[in-house]
Amino acid sequence: MLITDQFPVGWKHFTTEKETPLETIWQTKKNGDGQVVLIGKGKPFGYLRTIETFEDFEFGFEWKYPTDANGNSGVLIYTVEEDKIWPKSIQVQLHGPTAGSVFPSAGAKTENTLNVKDLSRPVNQWNTCTIRAENGKVSVVLNGKKAGEVTGCTPDKGSIALQSEGSEIHFRNVWVRKVKT
Repeated sequence: MLITDQFPVGWKHFTTEKETPLETIWQTKKNGDGQVVLIGKGKPFGYLRTIETFEDFEFGFEWKYPTDANGNSGVLIYTVEEDKIWPKSIQVQLHGPTAGSVFPSAGAKTENTLNVKDLSRPVNQWNTCTIRAENGKVSVVLNGKKAGEVTGCTPDKGSIALQSEGSEIHFRNVWVRKVKT
């Protein structure tokens, strides 16, 4: 698991308001089942990224927006270069209506993009997502449905980041495993 009661071990945060401490944006708590839940407040904008870099991997997690049906966040994979809004990366969108869409950001490149709609669950219900990144190809499965894939990703190695993008978001059961190619 990437999010444990040892949080923020293994993670680094970046925000547009440099003096804002991590704890005011990202917090963990245990739910009634004893699971660790990561809560992103959504403001200020920024992200939480792994210190470790990943090339060929599967990344899985559950997320929900507790109150905002139009909630916005995302997962940035292959995040490289300097920390800024928004860094060079490939984004898997978690914006409620378009969750599962994939596109390049800040100079990253892909051979195609993925635009999907209506795969996420209603507000305050947990969604599941698995991202498989292998040899520059990114596949997304959302709530058990294959959203699609994007090919020719450049970069094809980097950190994994969770966005703080205006809406409170909750994450749980966050894991990563390297894929042998």
